[in-house]
Amino acid sequence: MITSTENSRQSPTRRRGFTLPELATAIGLALAIAAIMMTLLQQQVTFHRILKTQGFLVDDAPQINNTVTQILSRADAYRIHSNLSDAVAGTNAVTADGKVLVLGFLNPDGSEDFGIISFESDNGEDALAYYTMDPATPFTKTGNPDWLISRQVDNAEFFIQNGVFRMQLTGPAGEMITYSGTPRL
Repeated sequence: MITSTENSRQSPTRRRGFTLPELATAIGLALAIAAIMMTLLQQQVTFHRILKTQGFLVDDAPQINNTVTQILSRADAYRIHSNLSDAVAGTNAVTADGKVLVLGFLNPDGSEDFGIISFESDNGEDALAYYTMDPATPFTKTGNPDWLISRQVDNAEFFIQNGVFRMQLTGPAGEMITYSGTPRL
């Protein structure tokens, strides 16, 4: 006959759950992993903010440079004006603080074409825009450019310094880039 003491020795009871030290270790590990993940998340957010701030310099400025370089390389002459209406009328040319650049292109047959690069605000949104201009027809495209060079520019200034044409762009984070060049003359 088996007694109850012998029965308890033969079939040990199974433990369920964790001991207090095991539970403390698991919670401590989970907290350490959570702290590391929060640090990595904060670092990722900081890097994203830095990249977004420098997005104008990295993405937009090179594209603007390529576009303006292509246009200026074909131009035979240029004129700087303070505003679009003076540029269209061909009056009040300036050498500093210009917002509009008029470009003249000489065709092989001797005729001329004109283009305008203008920094303007359209419905509260700043844009660097390009217009083609036919001297035979009145210019009526104000606010409706042929194409936009960039909407990321907060300010643009055209000026001549030491005989060299310069264009200074200000980006959305206040960064300033100055391009220098001359049309082929």
